[in-house]
Amino acid sequence: MRSLAARLIFGSALAMALTLPLGRATFGDKDWSDDCHKRLETDRARIDHDVAKHGENSHQVDRDRERLEGDRQWCRDHHADWDHNRFDVGVYIK
Repeated sequence: MRSLAARLIFGSALAMALTLPLGRATFGDKDWSDDCHKRLETDRARIDHDVAKHGENSHQVDRDRERLEGDRQWCRDHHADWDHNRFDVGVYIK
């Protein structure tokens, strides 16, 4: 009886030791919201700077809008949402 209990305890401890490192994958993906916000905020500042310097319809601002759209796609791909009232209005839209 003692041998059976010792094997059961040893087996359970071994099973836990082997499966716990794999358990991290079940907690889900990283939250990319902060990275998304930083990217979009940087793009917004770049657009504001280039609008002030070159005008709203300049090719610099068009390039910046393309980059902003690429970062929006990055956010979508990483399932991160952003403040649409801040980044999807006015000169920030194509």
